[in-house]
Amino acid sequence: MYIGVDIGTSSVKSVTIDNEGVIYDIQQIAYQIYSPESDFQEQNPEEIFEATMKVLQGSIHFLSDANKNISSVCFSAAMHSLMAVDLAGKPMTNLITWADSRAKKMADDLRNTEEGRNIYLQTGTAIHAMSPLCKLLWFKDQKANLLNDAHKFIGIKEYLFFKLFGVYVIDYSLASATGLFDVFGLAWHLKSLQLIGIEATKLSTPVPTTTIFRLAPDAAFLAGLPPETPFVIGASDGCLANLGAGAVNNGEIATTIGTSGAIRMTSDKPFTDPQMRTFCYITDENLYAIGGAINNGGIAVAWLSETFPPNIIAEKDIYQSIFELAATVPAGAEGLVFLPFLLGERAPIWNSDAKGVFFGIQKKHTQSHFYRSVLEGIMFSLLSVEKAFEQEQHTAIYATGGFTKTDFWVQMMADIFNRKIIVPNSSESASVGACLLAMKALGEIKNWQEVKKIIQIEKEFYPKQENTTLYLQNFALYQKLCAALSPLFA
Repeated sequence: MYIGVDIGTSSVKSVTIDNEGVIYDIQQIAYQIYSPESDFQEQNPEEIFEATMKVLQGSIHFLSDANKNISSVCFSAAMHSLMAVDLAGKPMTNLITWADSRAKKMADDLRNTEEGRNIYLQTGTAIHAMSPLCKLLWFKDQKANLLNDAHKFIGIKEYLFFKLFGVYVIDYSLASATGLFDVFGLAWHLKSLQLIGIEATKLSTPVPTTTIFRLAPDAAFLAGLPPETPFVIGASDGCLANLGAGAVNNGEIATTIGTSGAIRMTSDKPFTDPQMRTFCYITDENLYAIGGAINNGGIAVAWLSETFPPNIIAEKDIYQSIFELAATVPAGAEGLVFLPFLLGERAPIWNSDAKGVFFGIQKKHTQSHFYRSVLEGIMFSLLSVEKAFEQEQHTAIYATGGFTKTDFWVQMMADIFNRKIIVPNSSESASVGACLLAMKALGEIKNWQEVKKIIQIEKEFYPKQENTTLYLQNFALYQKLCAALSPLFA
């Protein structure tokens, strides 16, 4: 039995599976995001640590009650988080999340320079306010003393591992999402550190994603877990989501829509885009995820439900009502196009100032048209990322995340992307991916091809060409709107 723990932006989740991919148990605890000032998105690292311990304890108790042995625990975590700690390992700041945009000026100033371009090409992380590189530049500008006073600058998984094992380590995967790590040389990138003005000693030690740690015998906070239990450090949620979806072959694509969204192509070698549109993150030394994340996925649907709530259809919840009303409108929403940039945007435009836009409103458009255009706009956003690395051999997309629970929305993706959509039997792809990485670390699977035998497919969706034609017209307009409005967003 394997426990995969995914430390996400809004909650931590642990999933327990066996070596055939069968899910036995899921534990989840949510936590708060704090916005003390405009553009600030922070969390309390101790709240996240305590929640992580509770879900892990829940999984341990489940296995104990079921008289099952634990083979390993492995960790997934959201990317781009950053906090400062003192010599004793105590937080000097809150945890700054990927959604924090206070560093957007630093990112904008750096992105358009040759230095910024060279840093991206070597690190694979877009020059954007989300990245720890730009967050540290903000510290340099606003809190210069902190650069000297802090013992380390770390992410949430590093904080967890220090609390558990007393060492500062970061896996190659999360390191590759910092803008501070050379994805080709697998070491901290000197030019990034020189730009900030810090030494590598201010950062954790990078290690492979399959590195194993073991608890001290007196780790009472995880009572019931044998001290010899292997703890695999794991990787980032995006890379593990590709594993958990089954997209392990070179050129295969996986997409996830939760609060935000992402689309990622599996590659057997690192790649950075000359136009700086995509990221390059490490799964292991022979497997990479090339793609882009969007800021506005399910959060745009949540905004819709709160701001323009539907009349609830009997015995349906608010989201079911939105999807059912959207389905009453033809594909393309009769010319109504939505740019879903409620929280700015990451890939492929990397513009923190981007704003949401409804375009083409006519008197004939109803509330249902607006619902459909929002769902379509989120898909157009993902499609614009996929176009940055599109290749002819892409025959299907593996889809995971909460949106796969709604067939109508998954069919919309098939029509918009004009590709077969494959939905695995579990939407918990990052946690399942962590379990698969643990199997690889322990030698239970020898190569990533064996993942195909473990991941079970639940559904497949095929494009409807009559809808695809309409969507392509709207997508062409979507792209023109992005280009034309970009200078006005600020």
